[in-house]
Amino acid sequence: MNKRNLLELRDSIRRRGFWVDLIDGEFVLDSWYSKSNFNELVRLLNQFPLSIVIGEKGIRVTSDSLPSGLLDQIETASREDVEYSNTGNLIPPLWNYNEGNDLSILELDYGIAILVFALNKVGLQTSMSCDGHGRKEANMWFNHREYITEISKLLSIASKENSFAYDWEIIKENVGFALTTRKRLANEAWDVSKIQDDVFTLSSIILK
Repeated sequence: MNKRNLLELRDSIRRRGFWVDLIDGEFVLDSWYSKSNFNELVRLLNQFPLSIVIGEKGIRVTSDSLPSGLLDQIETASREDVEYSNTGNLIPPLWNYNEGNDLSILELDYGIAILVFALNKVGLQTSMSCDGHGRKEANMWFNHREYITEISKLLSIASKENSFAYDWEIIKENVGFALTTRKRLANEAWDVSKIQDDVFTLSSIILK
């Protein structure tokens, strides 16, 4: 598979919530993730017509090309789309992983999964999340109000450097607060793909 296709596949895997880097031809999962997260990624990729093998640090794709529509299918896969399979717990021998992480990526709504990962990776722990399913706003909830200052700073930096489909704002609640989206036009329809675009950009900024 050529470099361009590998990079496109990398970004689609990231958008679904699995932050991977392309290292020596292998998709290497960030060390924040656990063994079970790696197996989730293997299960996800095994749903599609891709030939993969476990490498030294990650996953090597041996397919020659990307089937039509594959990237969109990866980005929008829900937990119902991914059949359970026993992957044999094959973990790359040189991959560093997080034994304490118990967050399931496939259980997260695909529209906001990568932002949930990015926030948790930098210590801003979410308590719940929802991408709105195309019917309402996306929300990520936090129990700790001390995160508000840092998240507000992130949003300010992001808005100066990028344009977003929706406005992102913080709403204080009785316990903790929520990071939520707001439409700019009242009659505008909610679009999960646009939310996913926004969170991918936000996540990339957080992880710099």
